[in-house]
Amino acid sequence: MKKQIWKKLKDKYFCLLYPGINTILEKFGFPYKIVRPCPTKIITYDGKERRADFFGQLDNEDIISLEAHSTAIRKEDKEKFFDYACYMSTKYRRKVHTLVLSTHYKDNDELIFNWHNNDWFTIHYKSFKTLDGDKTINNISLKNKNNEELSKSEIGDLRILTFMKSKRSPKELLIKSIELTCHAKMNETDKLHTAVLQSFLAKKFVTDDEEYKEVMKMIEKSALDFEGILGRRDKIYYEEGIEEGKIRIKHQIAKNLIKEGLDDETIKRITKLNQKEYEKLKQQCSK
Repeated sequence: MKKQIWKKLKDKYFCLLYPGINTILEKFGFPYKIVRPCPTKIITYDGKERRADFFGQLDNEDIISLEAHSTAIRKEDKEKFFDYACYMSTKYRRKVHTLVLSTHYKDNDELIFNWHNNDWFTIHYKSFKTLDGDKTINNISLKNKNNEELSKSEIGDLRILTFMKSKRSPKELLIKSIELTCHAKMNETDKLHTAVLQSFLAKKFVTDDEEYKEVMKMIEKSALDFEGILGRRDKIYYEEGIEEGKIRIKHQIAKNLIKEGLDDETIKRITKLNQKEYEKLKQQCSK
């Protein structure tokens, strides 16, 4: 069941990562920033409906087509990326930058090929494997030990640690990133964004059900910074079991997670809200 959920949600990856994606693009030397996401459903030249990983508008008004890839790029992948670029260029009448963020390739690269007559199409490959995961762990561990606030770049590193080059496995890197997040000094919004992404990664990399439950408890612990969310008074209410504080905290956490795009069942499980309460909060968030 968990694998089916992951298969359904994996194309929403970059929508979840979007709040920190500019930090990652900057790390790879991309000169522009994403200012807003665009619809990802397209109709190809042969009439087929497809859904891309992520489209966004940049601060120079160009469009970015961003794809996640964990295998070697095949001929049909190149054709798909070209279809996406053609569609978005026609729709928005702007230049389209095609970037593939890869967990397969070991080097950053550009693939430039002739598509038709004198028309050239460029795919930019950016590999997470060029980033040192063990060095990142040591750096953030030192920051946590000294109780220093993480920079935006370091928060970005924490979010993509699972994919970096390391002697550890991806699952071990994910668990390490969760542990580091629990002790990291960052604002509430950044912690929630990081926890949302980690919960999706857990569906992919943690296959044992009991271990998955333990990992999710770790993620929930790192995300639910009560004092950061509602202040000291409601933290005391919660710890002393005062009902008003507990309800307010649960409602605020649920609203935050709904806005971050976490799926309904996970939010209800984290907050322990019943269906009626949850639907009411969801309606409030949609207004």
